[in-house]
Amino acid sequence: MLPVLILATGASVVAPNFIQEQLSLAYVRAVVFRSGLRLSRPDVDDHGIDGTIVDPDRRGVNRVDFQLKSTASYGTTDTAVGYDLRVQNYNQLIIEDDVPRILILFIMPEDDGQWLLQDEEELCLRKCAYWVSLMGMLRSLNSSTQRVSVPLANIFDQNGLRRIFDQLI
Repeated sequence: MLPVLILATGASVVAPNFIQEQLSLAYVRAVVFRSGLRLSRPDVDDHGIDGTIVDPDRRGVNRVDFQLKSTASYGTTDTAVGYDLRVQNYNQLIIEDDVPRILILFIMPEDDGQWLLQDEEELCLRKCAYWVSLMGMLRSLNSSTQRVSVPLANIFDQNGLRRIFDQLI
């Protein structure tokens, strides 16, 4: 069932957060499958894992778990995007495990009319996703959120996926 909002006029619309989530997942799926890798998603998200990227040609540990977030409101520096991650999610991502975990952050334009553009020639999903590994970071004692710095150099694209597997496995 789609999460809908009922407007004062009685009309219903799909909740913007749900749309953001689905568009960010479409971005990740497109990059993963275009890279020749596989993606699986758990039936229930109870451990902060939204999905697993699998390289079927790699021996040994051949997968990376990910938590996927999207936002249209963010702050950037010259080198990173700052994002306030819920403490529960942060503490799940810092766990050192046999299977590496990453945060994928999909940045979207503030204007929701610019999130997805389409004509007869192309389908354009805007803007960009970045990734970061938080493994080994200190546990957060904050009450609600932990600010994370996601490097702008870590673009989640085909080359970025190769870097993820080469660096973390």
